[in-house]
Amino acid sequence: MFTKCIQMLCPLGVLLLLLTSCAQDDSSFPVGEDWVESDTRVLYIDTMTVSSSTFKFDSVQVSSTDRLLLGAYTDPIFGKTTSKIYTQLSNSTYTLDSDAVFDSIALILNYDDYFYNDTTQVQRLKIHEVLQDIKATEDGYFYNTTSFNYDENTVGDVQFVPRPIDEDSLHLRLDDDYGQLLFSEIQENEINNADEFLRYHRGLLLDPGGDNTTILGILPTSTLRIYYSLPNEVEVDESESFDMTFNSSYTFHNISSERDDTYFSTLEEQEDEVASSATNMMSYVQGGVGLATRIDIPNLAGLDYIEGKGTLLSVNLVISLNTATESTSLPAQETLSSYIIDQKNVALGTLYDYEGSEATASIAAESDEFSQRTYALPIHYFLDEKRTDSNGDNWYLALVDPENNQSVNRYAFFGEHAADDDLKLQIILIYAVYDDE
Repeated sequence: MFTKCIQMLCPLGVLLLLLTSCAQDDSSFPVGEDWVESDTRVLYIDTMTVSSSTFKFDSVQVSSTDRLLLGAYTDPIFGKTTSKIYTQLSNSTYTLDSDAVFDSIALILNYDDYFYNDTTQVQRLKIHEVLQDIKATEDGYFYNTTSFNYDENTVGDVQFVPRPIDEDSLHLRLDDDYGQLLFSEIQENEINNADEFLRYHRGLLLDPGGDNTTILGILPTSTLRIYYSLPNEVEVDESESFDMTFNSSYTFHNISSERDDTYFSTLEEQEDEVASSATNMMSYVQGGVGLATRIDIPNLAGLDYIEGKGTLLSVNLVISLNTATESTSLPAQETLSSYIIDQKNVALGTLYDYEGSEATASIAAESDEFSQRTYALPIHYFLDEKRTDSNGDNWYLALVDPENNQSVNRYAFFGEHAADDDLKLQIILIYAVYDDE
């Protein structure tokens, strides 16, 4: 029987993976009862050549993300990663009672529960006014590399200990002089609408300190809040307030990394890459900054030498994460996104399977004891197209974080030269020979 044949030919550790893969990435080949009960041989093939390397996309599109990233931390493998926020402020009305008295001004940053690395240490944040109009690039997008000039003088320089799990927001008091200026301009009708406000105040830059230890997820619904009081009011429990919210269409994060003294110091251009054999037998991925794993896969010409007629049932790229580099504060995701790229690492499109769905790498096996998490990516359709397309020899795969434009998640994957055979990068094929010659 079909299942028994697989069990005899496949190691037990990959049995579940193969069965799952067949279901996820099956072509339209009919497998009927007569076929199953024939003398069909099902071959497990894991000897095809595959190699991995690391490269860096020039930029990552970060317009209108659901999460903003703010902070910095230093990683022994990936170097220092910093995420700043540029934001334009807005409100529908600009009026304040003539009797109102300014109290204070604060930045209210709403957590979205995401954080990366150590949140127990004191963090620093400097807030500057932007000196240029915050506008998207010519193609209509903001990128992680987009930046604007700003006033080196701060309107706030604060220290805090973040509590993204225990609290819903971060309340940071800014300089009273800055708050009084905004308050007076609105109260005295120097500013009456959004256009007038942006003429004087084009936006804010939130710039984390260099010794910070974490990157926080912030919701785009965050605000700049002016607190004031009305002298004639009696028994007021709370101060009155005037909010200017982040304009999500003109708010984005600028994410950068300092790669000196890392494996990635030579990645100057997108077409540059560094082989896993030169990076501790591993390839790497980091969200936000565009670091990706490249997979070089041969075509399937080798299958032509299998005796007898047959069909390819499934193909999976199997890649294992070194979970020793992971922790509760540095988690890896349960899936990975994948793209087809060309020889210069330019993205050609999303990877799909035979059902027309986006193909993602998902966890196929996991072991805390052996510091292993193995992902399987269905690539049957990709290899069939690669083999038949006139330019298929120049097609490769890129693996990236599934939230590549709103996370700094990082991964270290074992390459094709890993010391442990069970952890090696490999392609696993299930090929059925149903008519021996």
